[in-house]
Amino acid sequence: MTDQELSSNSFLDTPKYRIGAVSRLTGLSSDVVRVWERRYKAINPQRSDGGSRLYSDTDIARLRKLRQAVELGHAIGQVAKLPDQELDTLAGKHRATLTISAPEANDPHKVTRERFLEAITRMDVIAADEEIHRAATLYPPRVIVKNIVSPLLEEIGERWAHQDFGIAQEHVATYLIRNLLSSLFRLYPPDEAAETIVLATPSGERHEFGILIGALIAATRGWRVVYLGVDLPAQEIIRTAKLTKARVLVLSIIAQENSQTAEELKTIADQVPAYTRVWIAGADAQNHRALIETANWILVRDFEDLDDRLKR
Repeated sequence: MTDQELSSNSFLDTPKYRIGAVSRLTGLSSDVVRVWERRYKAINPQRSDGGSRLYSDTDIARLRKLRQAVELGHAIGQVAKLPDQELDTLAGKHRATLTISAPEANDPHKVTRERFLEAITRMDVIAADEEIHRAATLYPPRVIVKNIVSPLLEEIGERWAHQDFGIAQEHVATYLIRNLLSSLFRLYPPDEAAETIVLATPSGERHEFGILIGALIAATRGWRVVYLGVDLPAQEIIRTAKLTKARVLVLSIIAQENSQTAEELKTIADQVPAYTRVWIAGADAQNHRALIETANWILVRDFEDLDDRLKR
């Protein structure tokens, strides 16, 4: 190897990038980079004198190759320790056998959704589970929610309504998505000083995914999440808000035919602690606008609105 080649390699291996820059250069979130590093030992960054992780151009190139491998359908656990030459070989084989159209190739989220739905269609539960968990190792939760989970839930509902999916297929698909969302919580333990947010649906309301997704978004924003689930009596919701000294209580109501909702919401409005702000969302929330305005609650329009409020 010549002196020039040695100098070039030395420059590429010089640790110089902090995690934020790595995220911008690779398209991977900071959380994904840390998980790939800690759990899968995919890279081994060095430390600055102050203890911060520093990444080299070589690290960035490897992360880009690993991202490509995962997008092609390989699990990060299978490819994390492969040498760069083998990662290049995987990419070359894919280019040689590529059959999907250019727009689909440029939309990995669509590819993930289609692979998941195809697996559910043939009831290949293992393949469907591997597909969405592969996406979870690649993208941050807010991207997964917006580009994978939300469109999938809509498509699953459409297929069930048109009898393209049977009840068993709908149950398996939603079960796998629910497990995925629940597993992502472990990546975001709250700080000791984090404020508490409680999420629930009142009695008679059994639609879960709205508050489950909301709870995950809150966790990624550093809140201490108390997820109560669905169909909770008003008194239990109030009791939890008091016990946890919750800063925010999030309620979701979807079912318009539920006759209990108005009474349950009124009970919560009358008894919720003064220090707890109530945010309410869901398709049926608009039908309770009078109570919302009287109680000074916040009507949350969608997940982006929720995320914006949690940041603030």
